[in-house]
Amino acid sequence: STCIKSFFKWDTLAIVITIIFDAVLIWIVADAYMNSLLLFEIIFLLVFVAFALFVPLRLIVMKDTIKIIRPIGTVKIEMKDIVCCHTIEDEKQFFDQIIRTCGSGGVYGYWGYFRHDKYGKMRFFVTHRKQCFLIGLKDGKYYAISSEKRDEIVGFIRENTNCHIEIGA
Repeated sequence: STCIKSFFKWDTLAIVITIIFDAVLIWIVADAYMNSLLLFEIIFLLVFVAFALFVPLRLIVMKDTIKIIRPIGTVKIEMKDIVCCHTIEDEKQFFDQIIRTCGSGGVYGYWGYFRHDKYGKMRFFVTHRKQCFLIGLKDGKYYAISSEKRDEIVGFIRENTNCHIEIGA
């Protein structure tokens, strides 16, 4: 195969957090509307739109590039820059060691910038915590990504790069 494509499937926790967040947001906007608080309506609608624009939708892994498709902007990772890649087997331990610095910690998934106790600054594109894999780049950057095809993708990345060495998860 020369290309692997998958959609970002959400885990139950991301779905529940998103539903609660959206329900509260709708309630706040409706209450603001009823009380003629136009500024609050606009602010909360902008928050909703901002979250929805950055959620990862689709993952495309090709021989030379990994693309993460979002409503606003595509993130590209060059295969030639990857030095390590492995699955995250103990997602609870992994997620217990992160702090969100800018992004979402459950609303529409886990995306944005995080800090990990072991890996430092990381970029997340995760919607299902049990389907995570980690990519390390030459420049020291790390990406956490989720896909229901994670094992296939990790194998594909290893076949098309020199990253046969695992980094501890």
